[in-house]
Amino acid sequence: MKKIQILLIEDNRLLRDGIASMLKKQSDMHVVATVGNGENILTTMEKHKPNIVLLDLGLRNQNSLQIVKLSKQHFPETKIIVMDLIPLQADVFEFVQAGVSGFILKDANVADFFKTIRSVYQGAKVLPPHLTGSLFSQIVERAVNGGGGALNLLQSLKRFV
Repeated sequence: MKKIQILLIEDNRLLRDGIASMLKKQSDMHVVATVGNGENILTTMEKHKPNIVLLDLGLRNQNSLQIVKLSKQHFPETKIIVMDLIPLQADVFEFVQAGVSGFILKDANVADFFKTIRSVYQGAKVLPPHLTGSLFSQIVERAVNGGGGALNLLQSLKRFV
């Protein structure tokens, strides 16, 4: 059985070690590397060729959105799942447009966490239900206010439906 190759980028050491430990117990998953702050991310991705990148949205010393953009530019086949406790609507919008394949809330249960990774690996786009609602609200708001981007956001969101 081919294992899902996972790169974990999380600046909280305790959380990073805990997530890595949980993933290592899964027979179909392999943590190829863990990184604390996104340092040398492209080099790490080139070396380990992960299928999935689990990325902390709120890295202290790095811009997570920039990591997504660079990763998608250099490794378009790699799927990125963003992790956060309570992402803001604007963050969800920007990350969806940048090409992430999924979001997982840090307070999700373990079964949902593994299901998200497996689903994204198989090609699905995953957003927790309440994040989908906030994106639809943002589309409506942009359309009503005549702001640009409503159509672009809708097209990006179509990937998740």
